[in-house]
Amino acid sequence: MNAKRISDSTETCESIKLGIDAHAKWYYVGRQVDGATPQPVQKMTFERLLHFVAKQR
Repeated sequence: MNAKRISDSTETCESIKLGIDAHAKWYYVGRQVDGATPQPVQKMTFERLLHFVAKQR
């Protein structure tokens, strides 16, 4: 199977959609790149969420 790694900094895409479910302590984030199948949800803190979003740019 030849899957592209979305996390590579050299790869570009047209759109990244983030779905964020915010709770008191944790944020649950789902990501969809271009028209691909949504990726599994990740659980993270607010600080990690900010870092994650910044890396998507």
